[in-house]
Amino acid sequence: MGRLRYVRARWPELEVPEGQPLWLLYELDDAADAVTRSVDLFPDGSVARNSIEIEERNGTPCPSLIDLSLAEGFADADLIEISSAEFEAAWAKGMDRPFWSAG
Repeated sequence: MGRLRYVRARWPELEVPEGQPLWLLYELDDAADAVTRSVDLFPDGSVARNSIEIEERNGTPCPSLIDLSLAEGFADADLIEISSAEFEAAWAKGMDRPFWSAG
């Protein structure tokens, strides 16, 4: 794993749809071109988290939490750099929510 960086982005629309997070935090591994962990912060104060490791619990390989390159996936995103400590604090408050359990 290469050097990791941490970013956050606000929900792209002014009005946050019901059930969607207000803030999205990402751990990015640029060398691997991967989102390795994510944290969703919801308007009601709840926190959901996901990671490659959590996704792989169902036995399916997961090279990244997005299926695009970082350049494509975040091309239009207004990313704000955050510290690893800020990301870890949010991560510690989260409940695991893998994509495969959502439906």
